[in-house]
Amino acid sequence: MSLSSFFLSDKRPVFLKNIRCRPMFGGHGYYINGKMFALVREKSLYLKAGSNNVADFLLTGQLPYIHQCFGEYFPTNFYSVPLNIVEDEVQLTRWIAKAIRQLAQAKESAKASSALDSRQKKTAIIRSAVSNTFLF
Repeated sequence: MSLSSFFLSDKRPVFLKNIRCRPMFGGHGYYINGKMFALVREKSLYLKAGSNNVADFLLTGQLPYIHQCFGEYFPTNFYSVPLNIVEDEVQLTRWIAKAIRQLAQAKESAKASSALDSRQKKTAIIRSAVSNTFLF
């Protein structure tokens, strides 16, 4: 199965019916609900990785996509998908579903991190106020 038929055909899985595509990093980024979950560049597929699925990529020896811009290199959290997975429609569907679920987890992690940051800021303000008292 080719990537183009998986992403562009009417035969794609139901959970991919509302995807959008736009140029990204010299390839094409695939989005669901405004969040990018896949990148196809130079006949390679890269999927969003995070704490729930990064082990799948690392155990198969896959590397992150590294974006080059103005002579600098920036690793991304999109990892290449092994060819044997790309060629197996059932496994590819599972990997894509995990990447999409990763988007939801990333959103929850961002909320938790933001809440933790605000608590740490409040604690720092209180500590600085307490340590600035003068004792005579």
